[in-house]
Amino acid sequence: MTFTFRNDRPDDFLAIVREVGQWLTESGQELWQPDTLTAENLFDDYTRGNCYVLYADEVPAATFILQWKDPLYYGDVPDHTAGFIHKLAIRRLFAGQNLFVPILEFCRSECLKRGIHEIQLETDATRPALMRFYERNGFEPTYQRAIEEFGQTFLCQYYVQRF
Repeated sequence: MTFTFRNDRPDDFLAIVREVGQWLTESGQELWQPDTLTAENLFDDYTRGNCYVLYADEVPAATFILQWKDPLYYGDVPDHTAGFIHKLAIRRLFAGQNLFVPILEFCRSECLKRGIHEIQLETDATRPALMRFYERNGFEPTYQRAIEEFGQTFLCQYYVQRF
């Protein structure tokens, strides 16, 4: 498979996040309420230009946000000292194809271009399978904290990967 990354296709980004959000809801694993996954909620001064779509052989396959400043989730981390991954969503069509590997490689590369040697992310602390997934991919758990976003409160497990 050939992978390309684009951050100039907001419609593809929104379509994938909504598709995955809807699938999670329908399968009893709701992470995001699908009706909150709007341009107004997802695109702001911190995310604009940082919302990526991974294309696998030119087919939209996954999304993620890689941002450099995050006052909501990482207000205690100085700006531009880590890359923060959010809204990682892989379409069911591409499940099990290990797309997280090229996404992580891309994120590391973008960090290194900026002299940054750390990626942080968080996930719902009530989802042990997802937490194990991040740990298998080299992320170390750090702490837990409740966060409110889009009218929902989440207990988040925070992770860091240094390179």
